[in-house]
Amino acid sequence: MVQFFKVRKPDPKALGVLDIDILELNGHGVGLARYRGKPLFVPGTLPGEKVRVRLTGQHSKYHKGQLLKVLQPSPRRTKPFCSYIDSCGGCSLQHLPPELQHQSKELSLNLLFSRLLPAPLPLDGWLTGPERGYRRVARLAIRRQGKGVALGFRRAQSHELVEIDHCGVLHPELSALIVPLRQLLNRLKGSRQLGHLELYHCAQGIALLLRHTDAFSDRDLDTLLSFAQQHALTLVLQDDKDRRPLHVSFPPYYQLDGFKLAFTPGDFIQVNPVANEAMVTQAIDWLAATPEQRVLDLFCGVGNFSLPLAARVKSVVGVEGVQEMVEQARGNAEEHGCHNVRFYRADLASDFTREPWAQEGFDAVLLDPGRAGAERVMPYLVGMAPGRLVYVSCNPATLARDAEVLLAGGYRLTRMGLTDMFPHTAHSEVMALFELT
Repeated sequence: MVQFFKVRKPDPKALGVLDIDILELNGHGVGLARYRGKPLFVPGTLPGEKVRVRLTGQHSKYHKGQLLKVLQPSPRRTKPFCSYIDSCGGCSLQHLPPELQHQSKELSLNLLFSRLLPAPLPLDGWLTGPERGYRRVARLAIRRQGKGVALGFRRAQSHELVEIDHCGVLHPELSALIVPLRQLLNRLKGSRQLGHLELYHCAQGIALLLRHTDAFSDRDLDTLLSFAQQHALTLVLQDDKDRRPLHVSFPPYYQLDGFKLAFTPGDFIQVNPVANEAMVTQAIDWLAATPEQRVLDLFCGVGNFSLPLAARVKSVVGVEGVQEMVEQARGNAEEHGCHNVRFYRADLASDFTREPWAQEGFDAVLLDPGRAGAERVMPYLVGMAPGRLVYVSCNPATLARDAEVLLAGGYRLTRMGLTDMFPHTAHSEVMALFELT
């Protein structure tokens, strides 16, 4: 009889503990050492530190380690401001001073573009804002634990929930609502049908979106309504079919460049208002906006870039994939008397080239896609050949992929900069200017 044996993965606890020197940071802000001729990645460490590490993974090209103790700390190490730093999967770079966080992100960006450019492109200065209390949007996970309901964020690389009472990067008014919200959820009889909740700090107060999988009882609806009235919240309920307001204390909007941009909780808006305003100002500058320009704004949302541009150029066409956000953008334009901007709904991940707006010519283009980038849009832009194109990216990897098409199509990458949209995280927000040669 032939017997087959499955090779078991080694138990991480059996891989050993060692003291080692951290040599540098990688592009994600993770400390890098060398062990047995391979890179060893240790989160939570800085260059120049001697640390005690437990090996947690051995791969063909690298090792992974868990920091147990900092034996000789770097003088540049900063004390984390958050008591959940060892468990929450959010702001993992609090031990790095801002300049090291920035250096790490610049390194990552330069490595991505090194194969596309003959020489490194000098980066424009950072767009920054507050390092704490900067988030006006947050999604909190909900999970039943024991007999109660827990509210918090996910643990790093895990579905496990870390229950929190506060968060230092949320706007203080959002952070202060976490404990009352958990108490509210624990009073609901239908707690098993809760999904997650989203908080929005608006110009007039706080809006709350509560995701649920089944209808609430009348008693639970009364409890939710009473909470919304007590805290002067706008409360929206969302199931698999639609979003519907339960209580409206105010119509949500945020202010930008003199505009009031209305939105519905659940719509995408930039989480960092200071960084967002800086990005909009820089985009207008890089596009060299003039009263003669016709501008196309792809992935336009509720008009975040479109309306400020419309105040400075001849005309703007905004295109967005979510019909509800298109309607919001149209309403925002009408509210401010912007008659030189039109909004359309289109799936920009499929063939949109027969749409009437796509047959028009444009002098400049701005696009702000999601993490998947704008791969299907690139051939269209190369064929249309606008003189200037500003690409705002929340994923440098897909920006680099899309940039390759533009560079092959006759464009030059003339400016590139980073925005500190999410301080204390490895996330990078990049803006790139392409000009037709």
